[in-house]
Amino acid sequence: MDKTTDLAIEYLKHRRKFGYALKIEGQQLLRFARFADDVAPGKPLRLNIALKWATQPTGCSRLYHAKRLELIRGFARYCRAIDPRTEVPPPRLLGPAHNRVAPHIYSPSDLHHLQIESAKLGRKESLRVLTLTTVIGLAASTGMRCCELLRLRVTDLDAIAATLRVAPAKFSPERILPLHSTVVAALQRYLKVRGRSPVFTDRLFVGRNGHALADRTLHEQFRRTAQGLVAKGARPRPRLHDFRHTFATSWIAEWSRLRAPVAHHLLSLSRYLGHRHFAETFWYVSSDPQTLVGVGTTFQRYFRGPARHPSYEPSPIPVARAAILRRAPPRPAEPEPSNRGRIPRCLPAFSAVSI
Repeated sequence: MDKTTDLAIEYLKHRRKFGYALKIEGQQLLRFARFADDVAPGKPLRLNIALKWATQPTGCSRLYHAKRLELIRGFARYCRAIDPRTEVPPPRLLGPAHNRVAPHIYSPSDLHHLQIESAKLGRKESLRVLTLTTVIGLAASTGMRCCELLRLRVTDLDAIAATLRVAPAKFSPERILPLHSTVVAALQRYLKVRGRSPVFTDRLFVGRNGHALADRTLHEQFRRTAQGLVAKGARPRPRLHDFRHTFATSWIAEWSRLRAPVAHHLLSLSRYLGHRHFAETFWYVSSDPQTLVGVGTTFQRYFRGPARHPSYEPSPIPVARAAILRRAPPRPAEPEPSNRGRIPRCLPAFSAVSI
């Protein structure tokens, strides 16, 4: 085995010890390592080799080339610690490697369409149909990630307390989500049908063969169900993950219409979604201009004062106003906090938060 390929294998092992899956990224990186060994065997990694491989696919977008080069940067930094002759590609050499596009925001009519189409996959009370409809309903009512939905276990549901345990995923800590009574009833109905079928896993959602529902199977079934929907985002078709955007956007839009500050709500929403940084939650709102206008109007009403805004009213939560939403005066430089701007762990119990 050649030198660059050996380093790539060791690099992937090192990253995966920290919890990174690196499935597609790992395959791409190994292809690059083999390419580098063929072009310059036994030599350190050079910038011209990285650029040649990153821009090799013709007819692709600039963003795709930038993502391929970004993949090499982390590996090059690893190689440089071993061989100082390694050249690390500068950041954004081919432009930004990440470009968030506008998601599809589901409407009530979209949900009704999905319910009708999912019933066409089989008998109305069959486990296959009920699995898809339950997954869609749970995604819409909680905003959970697809990987979190598939990793749920039967024991994660506490029907008495009306809560759902979500295991750590994508660097999100474990969290307990409060559920609406209708969601609990739907999950209990699903478990009843699930119990009448041969099942060989403790995962909550199962496939046709009784094993855990596969990610590929779920997305294929959802694509068939969502074929009749008109995409309202930048992608050609709606995705199951867009329910997460819809959940966050709809709640923040609702809070922006209230006559109370939304700071404490945003904090709860960030923790509910499993985010560690507020910037991650803000992305789910930035795709909806109407929501941003409503939030901006609320901010002006509460934090500009009566002299600048006629509809000003005192904030019922002055601590949140002063500490989170109002810009603080300049202060001397202080040491960076240990949490690096992450959401604090000391938050109110989510069983008492109505979302």
